[in-house]
Amino acid sequence: MCYYKSLAQRETELFEHYQASFESITAELEPIRERFETLLLKDEKLTSLTLNAPTEIYNLLTLYSQKNSLPAHYTKQELSEMKWCFKSLSSFHDNGLYRYLENGFDYLPTPIITAGDPANFKLFKWGLIPFFVSDKDKAMVLRTQTLNCISEEMYEKPSFRDAAKNAQRCLIPVTGFFEWRWLDETGTVKIPYYITFRDYQLRSMAGLYSRWKDKATDEYYYSYTVLTCPANSVLEYVHNSKKRMPVLIAKEDEQAWLNKDLSQKDVMELCHPSRDPAMSAYTISKLLTTRNVINNVPDVLNPLNYNAAIQEANQFLLTGDKKKAIEAFKTVVSGDKLKAEDLMNAAKQEIIAVLELK
Repeated sequence: MCYYKSLAQRETELFEHYQASFESITAELEPIRERFETLLLKDEKLTSLTLNAPTEIYNLLTLYSQKNSLPAHYTKQELSEMKWCFKSLSSFHDNGLYRYLENGFDYLPTPIITAGDPANFKLFKWGLIPFFVSDKDKAMVLRTQTLNCISEEMYEKPSFRDAAKNAQRCLIPVTGFFEWRWLDETGTVKIPYYITFRDYQLRSMAGLYSRWKDKATDEYYYSYTVLTCPANSVLEYVHNSKKRMPVLIAKEDEQAWLNKDLSQKDVMELCHPSRDPAMSAYTISKLLTTRNVINNVPDVLNPLNYNAAIQEANQFLLTGDKKKAIEAFKTVVSGDKLKAEDLMNAAKQEIIAVLELK
């Protein structure tokens, strides 16, 4: 499945690709900016800071998150709101969107192109809420389950069928996405990969979108889901637990995907594994899941070759020093409860550092 993706492009490049305006995004971000600045003014330490100093803001918000460290002038809800505003706003700067890492479970406003208004980018949140959900609590729970939609099931599954039948399709701009290769059957030990494109050009994930109304406030919540399909040869190796990948719409098919008159048969024919010759994948560090650091940075995309690190750890294991072996192993491999057996299993496997679609 796809729960992490990235987009790092200038507005001009987004406009040239989609021929869609960014003006509505600027307007939609303003209330978020105003709310963030209002909350910052409640704290003397934060008042003097701006988004030009993201590290200082992040460090203070992280400090306030620790037990018994929240200042009396903030509630937990306000702190959570500040973090969300910070993540939302800090991606938009220098006339572009630089979200090197987007975690679907953060529900950040993301620019997408909808079939309803293809001439303008819209800010929707990842995790689709169907229009018929009765209350907010149910809606917030459901969005954790609808980050992805199996394309083969979109016309039947209750959460997605109305959006599919009403041609509420969208394009989701990306420059890459993230997946893990499991080294054991349970995913205790896993290696992260970044899947991207050697030509450094934008690509479009296929999605469905929805508008849900909160009856308690009369406010609308705009959301989307990423469609998935069976994996191609690159993702079969990387995403070996599920063997799925996002549906990627080729540039020449983007206008067709947004055509509200497209038949169900034609829609399904576009939901196939990508054969994009520029697609590649390479191993990266576990920075993308490291806590209490800013991981929306270019370094999250840096390659890391795991074989040397695993072999080094295995040398400790061969000498009988399991403690040092596991410590060395934990420095690179994702997993909370690693054992010597996990290292031994990993050491038997060659981790392909770079894959290209053939």
